[in-house]
Amino acid sequence: MSADTIHLSHGIQRHTDTARFAVMDIYRESDSSIRVLLRAVATEKQHHTLRVGENFPVDDETWQLADLTGWPSEDDWVVVLRRVTAA
Repeated sequence: MSADTIHLSHGIQRHTDTARFAVMDIYRESDSSIRVLLRAVATEKQHHTLRVGENFPVDDETWQLADLTGWPSEDDWVVVLRRVTAA
């Protein structure tokens, strides 16, 4: 796994050279879309509520919620983040 791709699982925080990432929650909206509440910490703490495929900023970088597998299992899911543009 390169620093451009991060796999997050239940209770595990991941670090890159520029930021830390953790999944705070995963839930289903009333329209049946699945949302991931993600925390990213670089120069400041940010919270992003995302669907698979959506991009989000982390300082001068852009990241994407690339995939979610294994959900709705309580502990056996994986969120994949991909760096789209680097600083």
